[in-house]
Amino acid sequence: MVKLPSAPAPERSAQSFVHCVEASTSQCVETADQLAGWDAFYLLVWLAGGSPAAILEALPSELADHADPRRVQRRFVDEVERYATLIRGAACTSVSSQPIDPLVDQVATVATERLRKLGLWQGGMQAVAEGLALEAHEGLGGGSLVRLDCERDPFRLYVATRERDGRFAVVGMTTLLPEIIGGDPPGREVVAERLESRALGLSDASAPIVEGIVDPWLAFPVEEL
Repeated sequence: MVKLPSAPAPERSAQSFVHCVEASTSQCVETADQLAGWDAFYLLVWLAGGSPAAILEALPSELADHADPRRVQRRFVDEVERYATLIRGAACTSVSSQPIDPLVDQVATVATERLRKLGLWQGGMQAVAEGLALEAHEGLGGGSLVRLDCERDPFRLYVATRERDGRFAVVGMTTLLPEIIGGDPPGREVVAERLESRALGLSDASAPIVEGIVDPWLAFPVEEL
C-alpha cells in the first residue's frame, strides 16, 4: 500500500482492482462493451499457440461467444470468480507495466505465421485474424499490461488496463502470459502447486474413466489402484 501513490497510474489501477476482487469478487468487472478488446487479444493468443485440432473444432463457437458482449463479460466474470478466493490470500503486488499495443502486434504476427504453416490460412481465416487484431487495438490501444507478483498461488497475475474518460479501467486479467509475448514459464515447484489449485479444478479430480481400462470386478480406474 505504501508504494501505490508513487506507482504509475496503470499499476495503481491494477492494484486497486485486485483489492476490489479480494472484497467484492466479480462486482469489480467493467461493463461488457469495454471488454471485447481483451477477448480479441486472447483469441489471437489461442490462434498463435493453441492446438490445431481444437482451433478447427472450437473456433466457430468461440467467435460466436466473442460476438456477444454479454458472453464476453461472462467469460471475464467467470475468470475473476475462479481466482477470487486464491487472490484474497495471495498477497499480490504490482511490480511493472508495459504498453499493450506492441504485444497485440507481436501475437498477431505469430498467429498469422503459424496459421500459414499449418495450412489454415484459408476459408476466411485471414479475415478472422486481421479482424481480431484490429479489434484488440481498438479495445486496448494506449493501454498497459501490469504484472503483479504474489507470495502464493496463483503466484503471478497480469492485468490489462486502459484509460477511458480520464480514469483507468481494468479490461482483462490472466494468470499466465504466453512465452511468445514475453511470459516467463513457471518453475517446477510453482507448476506442482498450481496443479493442486482449486481454481484450476484439479485438487480433487479423479483420473478419467476411459472405456477398456476398468476391470469389471474393480469399480475404479486402474490408474487409481
